[in-house]
Amino acid sequence: DIAEAGTYRIALGAGAWIDVLDDGKAVVSTGHGHGPDCTGIRKMVDFPLKPGRYIVQIAGNGGPALPVMLSRLR
Repeated sequence: DIAEAGTYRIALGAGAWIDVLDDGKAVVSTGHGHGPDCTGIRKMVDFPLKPGRYIVQIAGNGGPALPVMLSRLR
C-alpha cells in the first residue's frame, strides 16, 4: 500500500526481474541501477507511484530466498 505519491525504489539482493502491477497492468519504471559494491544490493528499479495498492512481482531469482527493500526517493 502506498500512502504518498512519489518515486519508489525497489532494491534486490539478486538480478531477478521486478514488476509493479497497478490493477493488473505493469507500471513503467523510470530508472535502473546497481547498489554500491560494498553492499548486497544487486539491482535497483525506480517506479512512479500514486496512493493506492500495488502488487510487486519478482521472477527469475535463482534461489529460495531474496532480500527486498522498498524506499521512497521523493
